Amino acid sequence: MKPLLLVEDSDPDAEALMRIAKRLPLPVPVVRVRDGESALDYLYRRGAYADVERPVLILLDLHMPGINGRQVLATLKADPDLRAIPVIIFSSSVEEGDVEGAYADGANSYLFKPEVGPQLQATAEALHAFWFRAARLPEQEPEA
Repeated sequence: MKPLLLVEDSDPDAEALMRIAKRLPLPVPVVRVRDGESALDYLYRRGAYADVERPVLILLDLHMPGINGRQVLATLKADPDLRAIPVIIFSSSVEEGDVEGAYADGANSYLFKPEVGPQLQATAEALHAFWFRAARLPEQEPEA
């Protein structure tokens, strides 16, 4: 089953999101990678990720050390084999340049990442309601 790929360098944020995901009726597993380099390795199935399923949806932090979220987004949206995967930017940045740049690079949506607590829960529930109930995601790859 194709997962939701969480690309998040903050352990507290990732752990909170994983706890919330367990309480939601997500129809897919959640897989976390900690940085942009690992995200690209996952998406291109390199190294330890050689046998993974490509994700059905990507939740991508913008500001990470090394390869940042904008670079990951630009790389995957330039690749014909990856560009159809919806990408949700999930960032604490409210800078207009970050928002505009993410959309210019092909983000499907930009969600503000609130502090851990009730607002994060509400944001995760809204994401779940839209992307897993209202929206239709691209078809899965045929099984080999």
